[in-house]
Amino acid sequence: MPLRLIVAILVSISLFLGCSQNIEKKKYKIGLSQCMLDDAWRQAMLKEAYIEALNYDSIEIIVKDANSDNDRQIAQIRELIKMDVDVLIISPFQSAPITPVAEEAYKAGIPTIITDRKINSELYTTFVGADNYAIGHAAGKYAINQLPPNARILEIWGLAKSSPAQERHQGFIDALISRSDLRFSKIEADWLYKKAKERLDEQYIPDDIDFVYSHNDMMAIAAREYFIKYAPEKANSLQIIGVDAVPGAGLEAVADGRIDASFTYPTAGEEVIRTAIKILNGEEIEKEIKLRSVQIGKNNAETLLIQAEQLLNYQRRIENQRIITESLISRFNFLRNSFSIISLLMLGFVLLSIYIYFINRKMKKTNQILVEINRKEEEQRKKLIELNAEIENVTAQKLQFFTNVSHEVRTPLTLILDPLDKLTRLMHDSPYFSDLQLMQKNANRLLRVINQILDFRKVERNQEALNIRHMDIVSLAGEVKSYFESVASLRNIQYAFHTNTKNCLLWFDTDMIEKVLVNLVSNAFKFTPQNGQIDVSIRELEKTVEIEIKDNGQGIDPQIKPFIFDRFYTQGQQTGTGIGLHLVKEYIQLHKGAIRVDSNWGKGSSFIFSLSKGKAHFAEEVINEFPASPLAYDASVLDDSEEKALLELNYDYTILIVEDDEEVRIYLNNNLKENFNILVATNGKEALEIIQKHEISLVLSDVMMPEMNGFELCRLIKSDISCSHIPVILLTALSDSRQRNFGLSLGADDYIQKPFQITHIKIKIIRQLQERERMRTALLNKLQQGSLLLIAPDKTENIDDLFLNRFIGLLENIYTDPDFNIEKASTELGLSRGHLSRKIKELTGITPVEFLRNFRLTKATILLKQQQLSISEITYQTGFSSPAYFTKCFRAVYGVTPSDYK
Repeated sequence: MPLRLIVAILVSISLFLGCSQNIEKKKYKIGLSQCMLDDAWRQAMLKEAYIEALNYDSIEIIVKDANSDNDRQIAQIRELIKMDVDVLIISPFQSAPITPVAEEAYKAGIPTIITDRKINSELYTTFVGADNYAIGHAAGKYAINQLPPNARILEIWGLAKSSPAQERHQGFIDALISRSDLRFSKIEADWLYKKAKERLDEQYIPDDIDFVYSHNDMMAIAAREYFIKYAPEKANSLQIIGVDAVPGAGLEAVADGRIDASFTYPTAGEEVIRTAIKILNGEEIEKEIKLRSVQIGKNNAETLLIQAEQLLNYQRRIENQRIITESLISRFNFLRNSFSIISLLMLGFVLLSIYIYFINRKMKKTNQILVEINRKEEEQRKKLIELNAEIENVTAQKLQFFTNVSHEVRTPLTLILDPLDKLTRLMHDSPYFSDLQLMQKNANRLLRVINQILDFRKVERNQEALNIRHMDIVSLAGEVKSYFESVASLRNIQYAFHTNTKNCLLWFDTDMIEKVLVNLVSNAFKFTPQNGQIDVSIRELEKTVEIEIKDNGQGIDPQIKPFIFDRFYTQGQQTGTGIGLHLVKEYIQLHKGAIRVDSNWGKGSSFIFSLSKGKAHFAEEVINEFPASPLAYDASVLDDSEEKALLELNYDYTILIVEDDEEVRIYLNNNLKENFNILVATNGKEALEIIQKHEISLVLSDVMMPEMNGFELCRLIKSDISCSHIPVILLTALSDSRQRNFGLSLGADDYIQKPFQITHIKIKIIRQLQERERMRTALLNKLQQGSLLLIAPDKTENIDDLFLNRFIGLLENIYTDPDFNIEKASTELGLSRGHLSRKIKELTGITPVEFLRNFRLTKATILLKQQQLSISEITYQTGFSSPAYFTKCFRAVYGVTPSDYK
């Protein structure tokens, strides 16, 4: 029962509020399209319209100003039609262009009032305005009484194409038809004061003007000002009349004598609003409502001005009273409605309180039951969260252990794969060659499994990033196919490559798609027996490219076919990690491609994946626009003579090997000492001590080490001014690109991943140190050419550039001092003489003493070329102790004496 009462109360309140809204009067919209609002007459019209509208609280006036533009007025009228105004008032700019849109409004059923200027049609509701012909005729009658015989009249037109201008002209001419002795001149000023002044200044006005008839007052005022300026002797006696006589413009001009007479052109603002109200009330109105015009002279102009001011004050008072009344009515309605609503709400509150009392009693009992249920569910939820966290932690630990083991396996693999490569190259004729090949094959298989595990971890952590390039998929597939040719020959498998296109450029990640192809082809060989057949095919379609790897092996059981791309899933009793095909699917999906498998049990399988053409399906940040080098289809055609030449030489470089694993350290030492001088350390801390005592050419360091790892060692080397010039190559089993980037950001010069080939390491070291030699040569050339300081201090890129600029800047300041030596330089730079000597020699290839001498000699060559100083003066200005010593040093470097050079 209480619920029914509350519903009844709410319905009553809704009905009450609905009725309150319904008793509000409907608001009518009256659209007013004005051709312009930049003159006093139209502003007076608009003011009258607003004042008249104050008498009606149910109308809203929407005003549009066309600013003397036909196209704009047409667009504004159509806008008002779309707003569905109840009455449309149009004051046309020009009759002909506005006629079609006025007819359009009338045909749309909108009552249309034309005011001021007529249109060239009868399709409107009514016309409200003065008779322009009658106004012109009255002006002509006035002029007859003022004109002397043979008088000349200047007529200043409004807009020539508008109906008011034409009618005012025709009425004026018709009134003067009895005077055949009159002469006429005219200018067109488009109703505007400014335009009238311009036209009067531009055109020649005859001196014998006796009378000026202007189509409105503002142009008449401009004419008076013109004659005052250019014909002051007749300016005051010249008769000038206008039309409008509105307060704020023409009326004041008549009163103060600037205009001799004017004829009222009723603004019709009040009348058009009254006419609109009659239309809204359904009253009949005439097709044409003409307003009377009255002649205004100086006598009655002042009276009319006083009346206009009084009327304006009266209208202001009415408007203020209206605002006050509306405010009181609004407050009254608010209080009345508030009282009713409060009464109903009070009643509802009492009834609701009773209802709530009974509901609370029921809710307390229900809550007690729910609290007990929630308590049990919360206990279960906490247990589930703990179990889930425990499972996630155990899973993460297992995966991390798996990853750590994979990293650890890379180190012994290094000591297996590289020696195996050497043995297989050297023992082709050995009876153990087949065993070596079997060992190499399984070692490479183990490496692929480890790489798959690490790739799987990257995919699971969303750390695998695309590097999209524009590459030839046919070349890549052909190269991958070549990897397995020896296996196919060994097992007598028919191994073919088919394509319907010679080359096909696609956007893809070369590394990922290569792994996809290697995995699928490897699987095909895994499940294909001897004397079987494997086909690799490429088909270019309209929007995609399909790559198919087909075999005639045992096929896939239909029951397990839906699961072969799931992670950790293995087929039957076959060995494997179960992540290879999962990675294949993930890589294809990263490329927005698709992969499917067709298989007949006992007859073979076909794996088909497709890649889309173009690059629109990739994000911009993963696309590498730089063209990649073409793939090497067959490695056997490469010329390795330069590689062999590099590896046959002995180099006077000292390499510091930093490795905690004894076997790897020994292996690196035994192989690198064939070409370099070798020092070894077991960790970063020990390596730093060796660097301080010996001249090290390059540091080859592992990353994961006790006491101090390779990252920290690299950071300390590159941040210490005494050894920052030493190149650092990091050697590690870590495969994450972020770890590589971290090492490079610390200043590492290169990064080599385990397992490695010792030949690759040797070439990396040789090229790194040869590049240093080229830099030293370039630096010495700059020194001899006198252009050493080419790098501004604020443009240095590393600590070595900064140090070298400091050293050269020091020499620049003190090289003229013969007592300056390297001991003083080391003190200034904060280094010991030994550290400074090693640093400068490593960076420039010469000792600091030789560098200082060459620097002074370079300065001397500049002075010699200027030929302004003697040899002795140049000697002492460049810091040499005597001319004889200067000549000796100069001849040693340049091969001639200073006199011959000069």
